[in-house]
Amino acid sequence: MIERDGLGATARGLRHYLLAVAKKLDAPAWFCEVDVPASAYLALEGRLTRFPDHETALLWDERDGWAAAVETATGEDVVILAYLGGDVLPAPDTVVKFVGDLYGEGYPGQPDPPDIRRPGTSDGFDERLAVYAAGNVCLPEGQA
Repeated sequence: MIERDGLGATARGLRHYLLAVAKKLDAPAWFCEVDVPASAYLALEGRLTRFPDHETALLWDERDGWAAAVETATGEDVVILAYLGGDVLPAPDTVVKFVGDLYGEGYPGQPDPPDIRRPGTSDGFDERLAVYAAGNVCLPEGQA
């Protein structure tokens, strides 16, 4: 397993991966946590018409991948609307499509956590992130 010290290839790869997604979505803000389990938050610009009083965000973690969420009225918690599912590290274009479908008044993804992988296991996850650390932030579908 690659060390997640904040400076290693896995941590850099996660930041590059999230940056690629944030750029494609023109996200105004994002942050990530590289410890096990790794997680991230991306703020989204627009609000959903079915939740006009709530900020919209994307959440990511290394167990379930991407999820669309809205913030509660207090802004302290989020309510997950749907999980993308399929892959914990889908291509950035796949995440963009998920968000587009969400804003298109569809109900993309799945309602329950997909439980794609167990954090901290040696399953190739860290190596996939290391590819992004090398600067390959826009890999084609299926090569992330």
